[in-house]
Amino acid sequence: MPDEVTHFDAETAVDTGQGRRKGLGFAPVAFVISLFAPLTYGVAMLATRSGYISYDLGFNTIALTYVPKIATVAMILSALSLLISVFKAPKTYGPWALSAVIVSGSVLAGYYAYELRLKANPPIHEVATDWERPVTFSSKLITARGPSAHPVEDSPYVGRNVAYEWAGQSLAAINAQTCPMASTIPGRPKDAAAVVRILRQEGYVVFGQSDWRVEAIWEDPWWGNRSDLVVRLDPDKTDIRSVSREEAVDLGGNCKRVTALIQRLKS
Repeated sequence: MPDEVTHFDAETAVDTGQGRRKGLGFAPVAFVISLFAPLTYGVAMLATRSGYISYDLGFNTIALTYVPKIATVAMILSALSLLISVFKAPKTYGPWALSAVIVSGSVLAGYYAYELRLKANPPIHEVATDWERPVTFSSKLITARGPSAHPVEDSPYVGRNVAYEWAGQSLAAINAQTCPMASTIPGRPKDAAAVVRILRQEGYVVFGQSDWRVEAIWEDPWWGNRSDLVVRLDPDKTDIRSVSREEAVDLGGNCKRVTALIQRLKS
């Protein structure tokens, strides 16, 4: 009887289950774990958008606190599984491990980009075109904003414990630096009906209107957080103010919406 030749091959061992017993089957598990972070983020977003949980719980707590931690743990496990797979069974488990690394890395990269945006934008949640004579909201809209919303003040300031660069500065000064295009529109204003049409075309829900003021609500399509906007129609000029309800930092969102509306009202 001819001598039998015993030859061990990692790929063959994987197929017969021997490699799996040695821990190579961890790669698919790591991939499943890597999905926890984006799935948790998605569930939190949908639950917040639907009103099942608060914006503070959904975004500030789950999305900004727990999801990055889950992604970090998943990234460590994914990197470990990739290292094992490369040396033991690259063809069989390498794709699983690499996919796990890509998913976890993409989530962490997204948070890194978000942190960069936070640093690039001032810690504010409103923009106005006139701070010498502040544009005001109706008492009805103030009530609709709710008790948990940011207060609407005549002369708001950034807290001294928020950000060193902007600490103690007024929003009037910050708006002038970071959103210079948000300025009064001189000349005879459009009538309230025209303003209402423009706001609706821009995706706003009109809350109320009069001959001299139009109020509207903008809702984020992802998280459902809202910003309230008012257009004041004076005989010789038009002013706008937009104030977020809950988001601590608007990342320039209010500035973009106000300046876009200014361009529409000027046309």
